[in-house]
Amino acid sequence: MSFLARFFGGLSGRILAVGLAVGAAQFPVYYAQYLQTLTGARQEASLRYEELMREAGVLNLGAEDFIVRHEENSDPVFQASGRIHRTTLARFNKVDAAWQALSNATVFEKPLALLKHFDRSLADAVRFTPGVPLTLEAAGYALGGIVLAWLISMLCGALLMPRPRPVTVR
Repeated sequence: MSFLARFFGGLSGRILAVGLAVGAAQFPVYYAQYLQTLTGARQEASLRYEELMREAGVLNLGAEDFIVRHEENSDPVFQASGRIHRTTLARFNKVDAAWQALSNATVFEKPLALLKHFDRSLADAVRFTPGVPLTLEAAGYALGGIVLAWLISMLCGALLMPRPRPVTVR
């Protein structure tokens, strides 16, 4: 029984280590694909923002004044237009801030930057294709996956394996 427990414990630990290493190494690939999708969203938001700024400028207004005039107008059509402009401005600011943060993040900041600026609608638009990243960054994440697997394996082993009984000498 002890032999089988050690065999499967060692085998499962190795499988876990490989699985977590390969999975963790995919983070830089996903990050790059998410950033690419975010770049497209930023470009579209930027075009709409520039259009808003151009139209406000024609009337010698700032964007906020332009939007407020729409929102405060008694005509429901103009109020709806104001809400659309407000959403355009907010979307541009949100997407631009996310793009700035993710583009400028260091290797160590990337996971937190992605968590902080994660957008479900953008994540749904990412068509993730796993890859074999051959970079130092991917190697670092793979090493982190191996260390995590080792910690999980040690914890599971400590919880599940029977403790050896102390030998008493008579």
